Amino acid sequence: MNTKAAIVIALLVIVTALLLAGCALSNKPMGPGGTAWGVGAFGSNGERIYFTATSERGTAITYTGGPASNSWMMGGGGRLACASCHGTDGRGGVHSMGMMQVMDAKDIRWSVLEGEFDPEKFRLAVVKGKDPDGTQLKPDMPRWNISNDDLADLIDYLKTLP
Repeated sequence: MNTKAAIVIALLVIVTALLLAGCALSNKPMGPGGTAWGVGAFGSNGERIYFTATSERGTAITYTGGPASNSWMMGGGGRLACASCHGTDGRGGVHSMGMMQVMDAKDIRWSVLEGEFDPEKFRLAVVKGKDPDGTQLKPDMPRWNISNDDLADLIDYLKTLP
């Protein structure tokens, strides 16, 4: 076998291994701790809710609406969580969702929200899609079905974001 053929085969093996590793990391089934990350992956229930839209209480957290391209936002999985749009740091920002569709997610760190929101106004935004002034939020914001206890845990987590 010549050197060029050996290099091509080696590159194909490497690319195939990387693709298989990437596939293995996405859409992982839930582990015994209720998330693909496993037991102890989150410091609080609020953090778990923020990143997975699941509760350690076992209560359902579902949504309606949301980005038209929600499968794109979650890598094809179609399951949203706060971090999907607002980012791992809660700062939000503008996301290009392809085909000239743009979404602008609000900064939801509590230190930014607290001048405009209290827990009840935040609940109305999350559950009903209403801004504190009573106007409807954009349809990109999902309307969440979340218990009051889980919402309080989420707010507690948002208060920890710098």
